[in-house]
Amino acid sequence: MAHQHSIGLGATGTGVETARQYYVLFGFAKVNEVDPQRMAGGLTSYSIETSYGFLDLLLAPFLLPLTATSRTVVVRT
Repeated sequence: MAHQHSIGLGATGTGVETARQYYVLFGFAKVNEVDPQRMAGGLTSYSIETSYGFLDLLLAPFLLPLTATSRTVVVRT
């Protein structure tokens, strides 16, 4: 499952930044802050894709007993 946002004109180059967002209480509270605008390096046109990737699925059995989940955030510039 993936969700994509385009900011400005969307991605116009080949730059890619990836980060992992962690949540506790089954997604109710964030553990860390992922800032897509900062990941874009101050550009005004970029795209953001949030998804549950392969690594997130591998981490799920270890995180669920802690009521934690994760998702992958990809910023393309």
